[in-house]
Amino acid sequence: MKFDILIQNVFILFVIAIIIESCAMALFSLTALKDISENRPVQVARDTFVVILALLLCYKVELLSLFTGTGIHLHKYLDTAISALMLVGLANVVNGFFGKMRRG
Repeated sequence: MKFDILIQNVFILFVIAIIIESCAMALFSLTALKDISENRPVQVARDTFVVILALLLCYKVELLSLFTGTGIHLHKYLDTAISALMLVGLANVVNGFFGKMRRG
């Protein structure tokens, strides 16, 4: 297994997670949604948006595959699912970090 390539793939997913989280924050910080942004249904919609976007990106973009070039051979759909879950997890970490920065 090539550990350095795996770390590089995780770093690429982290950068994409920052971009996805920035897009989600921009979308859900519109003036029309400001009053309801703390409701649970809005949080569920935001999380659903991030999951669907992560799945589509990992499926369509070969570079966002977590195990490409590492020597670990998985079925494409399994690799896509693991990569998307990793991307969603990193996006949630970025969301928590941005939330703490917003609160002060």
